[in-house]
Amino acid sequence: MALTRKLLVVTAAAKHDLPDAARRLDRLMKDLDEGRFPEGD
Repeated sequence: MALTRKLLVVTAAAKHDLPDAARRLDRLMKDLDEGRFPEGD
């Protein structure tokens, strides 16, 4: 559920601020590559 929320935030940001969305996506992908998964519901 937390991963879904993070992806939704990235896609919502892309509608208004593409550079911010790219930074968020890069950070999320780096976390996933390093084995850090978003925690939550």
